[in-house]
Amino acid sequence: MVAVRTTIVPGGFRRSWYTRVLESINTAVPFLNFSHRINLALLVSAILAKRTLKLSALAGAYPIPEEHRVENPKHGLLHRLKRLSRFLGNDRVDDVAVQAALIPHTVARLGNPRWLGLAIDWTMFDTLTPKGQRIRYQVLRIAVPRRGRALPLLQLAYDRDNLPAPKSQNRLEEEALVAVMEALPRGVRPVILGDRGFARTNFFAFLKANRLDYVVRIDSGTCVTESDGRRWKLGSEGILPGQIRWLPRVRYALHHGRPTDLLINLAICWRLPRHQCKNPRHKKPKEPWYLASSLGNAGCAIAWYQQRGWIEQSFKDSKGRFYLAALHVDCPDRLTRLVTALTIALTWLILAALPEIGAMPKGWHEEIAQWGRVSVISLAVELLDRLGNLPLACLPSTTLLKGGYA
Repeated sequence: MVAVRTTIVPGGFRRSWYTRVLESINTAVPFLNFSHRINLALLVSAILAKRTLKLSALAGAYPIPEEHRVENPKHGLLHRLKRLSRFLGNDRVDDVAVQAALIPHTVARLGNPRWLGLAIDWTMFDTLTPKGQRIRYQVLRIAVPRRGRALPLLQLAYDRDNLPAPKSQNRLEEEALVAVMEALPRGVRPVILGDRGFARTNFFAFLKANRLDYVVRIDSGTCVTESDGRRWKLGSEGILPGQIRWLPRVRYALHHGRPTDLLINLAICWRLPRHQCKNPRHKKPKEPWYLASSLGNAGCAIAWYQQRGWIEQSFKDSKGRFYLAALHVDCPDRLTRLVTALTIALTWLILAALPEIGAMPKGWHEEIAQWGRVSVISLAVELLDRLGNLPLACLPSTTLLKGGYA
């Protein structure tokens, strides 16, 4: 039988999803090779259609030929899986550049805020490769907290036991933050939000050197030194439940038994925010928050840090709804390429559900959340099914980009 050149059409998911996703990727990452843009659009469309990262399910949503080279082809899924695998293994796709290119469009959709919170955190999971090898993965995410979730800007995957030489985990975090900062439009001032894993002297020095505002939680027992020379450990200050204390310009930690030259503002908070006090689901904290900050008062530092926990909920979405922790990927580079597509899909889903974007119909939240609260991801997924497409209001727009930064 004579081989016939096939025309590929998206058969596993709706044609309109793929077309709109491809147009958006062409707008945001025009520097990417055209075939790479097609494959990235197919992957993002498959994630939106299947709501999973399992490779077999994604390959099953890939396009099928209108005409085949043989009359009764075998292993059709296998060939689509190979196509997905080839793209995931393509080292010519710069995952950091692709994700960074989408950041200005995302920030433009958020209205180019003067202050932008950037939560940074790691999530970890173990997996078995198809060959039975156990790999301990960790995924770094930098995201914008919004409405109980965190809108991802950059995600990178690493093997915990085999980090890229000669870089340390600290260096990887700093490089990721630099990539995001360089992609932010002028006039947008980031506030870095981190948990106790980032409370180290060299990280604070990095933030200060780059003139970045921050709110980072520090451990009880950390030694601080006030301007009058009084030295004490966090946890011995005698604060009571319901109280807040503000200590500007204290020296953070000790080095060889002496106070360091690093000055921080310290906010101590042992109470729930007002909107959570009457909610029985929110339990009173067992210990105070100790927050190192560059901001000017305790209220701002506490308000910003309250949003940091939303990135934890986003990790639960990735692992629970999209099965991130159930993957059997044998290489961190391939996993990074997969979470790059997840970054794009999650970003557009969360944007679609934000009230300020205006993509949701009137009364949509009440219609979906009939028995209580519901996440923005659930709202967006239902909206996607109802509309049969991604709303234009959440996608990259060259016009909006020029209008916002001219």
